[in-house]
Amino acid sequence: MSATSFRCLLMVTVLAFPLVVAAEPASRPASLPFIEIDRAARQVRVQCQAIRVEGPLEFFCVAVGGPEHEAVLRTRAKPSDVHLALLMLGLEPGEPVRFSQSAQKWLAPAGPPIRVSVRLGKDHAAIPAGRLMRSIDTKQPMPDRPFVFTGSRLLDDGRYAADMTGYIVSIVNFDLTPIDVPQLASNANDTLSWEINPDVAPEMGSAVTMILEPVGEAAGEKSGPATSQPSASARLSDVTVDQAAIDRMKSLWESKVSPHGAALREAAQTHYEVINALRREQQRLIDEADRIQRLIDELERKYQDMTTPRPGSGESPSHEGATKE
Repeated sequence: MSATSFRCLLMVTVLAFPLVVAAEPASRPASLPFIEIDRAARQVRVQCQAIRVEGPLEFFCVAVGGPEHEAVLRTRAKPSDVHLALLMLGLEPGEPVRFSQSAQKWLAPAGPPIRVSVRLGKDHAAIPAGRLMRSIDTKQPMPDRPFVFTGSRLLDDGRYAADMTGYIVSIVNFDLTPIDVPQLASNANDTLSWEINPDVAPEMGSAVTMILEPVGEAAGEKSGPATSQPSASARLSDVTVDQAAIDRMKSLWESKVSPHGAALREAAQTHYEVINALRREQQRLIDEADRIQRLIDELERKYQDMTTPRPGSGESPSHEGATKE
């Protein structure tokens, strides 16, 4: 989504809410529904609930009604409001995961780095988001690394895409998520590698606060002077590259793979769209199954109430006419 497009959305949103951003002192936090923007502390604080899901994760936080079965937290805040709140801190969104036609490769998400942390209660200190997740294989917590503010985009009908998908903070790449990880991370099911950390994550439904803070330089930026390549005299060995072999391999790739680039990109896009559609249908079925289960539980309780004998509900057995032995 372009900065110009979202500035238009920003103007509409500011007019729709009783916020006069420029007139308010920076020391006074501004607010959006379920979001507090503390410009003095450079923090966006989002009211959330914990979700104790089982299985691989794709998101750290989603909107209520989004892919909750693959997330650590859910919130009633709108993804577009989270985007707006970050704009109010002075951030500009970068770019989501994308395929570069010129470079003929996928490029990682880029944008201003965002530290994501969680406060589990008013009297608790914030902890890194990664501590609420752990590796499925090693059971070690996720390293504490920044996410990036990529921004979602506006659809052709003017709607903010992430408001439709429910994406807010992802831990694998999605092109419609506002906040992503700064490296290529496939969302294919067989590559998912993170799960809830039961030793740290709060109980289902617990109220928590997700804190978003801008940090450091934008992902992909480099500071300091570039280093020069070592001279031939500084080499540590006599090993040299077989350039002819490399050229042959490159030529083979270009002759066999490159001509199919358009078809591969089309297949990748179709795969992405189909999988997303199936996941939305899966979530709908999960929601329907939950609704039916709640009805079953309710009817079972009513049946138990009707069929369970109660003291005093019947006549006591008569002992008249009993004979002694």
